[in-house]
Formats: sequence, structure tokens, C-alpha cells
Amino acid sequence: MQFHVTKKAEGDLDNIFVYWAQRAGIDVADKLIDSIEDRFAMLGDYPLIGRKCNEIAPGIRVFPTDKYLIYYQKERGLIKILHILHGARDQTRAFKNE
Repeated sequence: MQFHVTKKAEGDLDNIFVYWAQRAGIDVADKLIDSIEDRFAMLGDYPLIGRKCNEIAPGIRVFPTDKYLIYYQKERGLIKILHILHGARDQTRAFKNE
């Protein structure tokens, strides 16, 4: 199954990259982003692997990677990557602030 990264998720990836590039260097930031993006294809292959997140919204699932959580939704044969958020954040509040 294919996946689509939303604009919000792209923004999340950009923010993650900038944060880690400033603190640990570009190589570290690149490796982290690659690690997160590698999970997208896996979610396409195994869309039910993530935990249901009905407390955030119906049909949304979450899958952990490193210190981050990938939020996604299955739609008509497509995995839609919605957000990538740090696990320490208030997840419900982050979604409400969309």
C-alpha cells in the first residue's frame, strides 16, 4: 500500500530536522529523519500495526519510532501520514492545535 505525507507531517519532519541539526549536527538529523521515513513504507505494508488512537480521532493509529510517534490513517488503499510528534508532548493537545 502506498503512503502520502501530509503538509502538516512534512512540517513536523522539517521541525525535527532543524531541532536536531542545531543540537547534534546535520548527520544526526539526517539519520533520524531517514529512520522515521523508513517506517512510512512499513506502515504501508502493515497498516494495522499501529495502536488505535480513538481518543484523538476515530480511525487514527499511532506507531512509535525513536522518541517520536507517527500518526496515520488508512484511506482508500492509501496510508496518510498525519503527524510526527515527540513522545513527551501532550498528544491530544497537539492534535487540537491543528
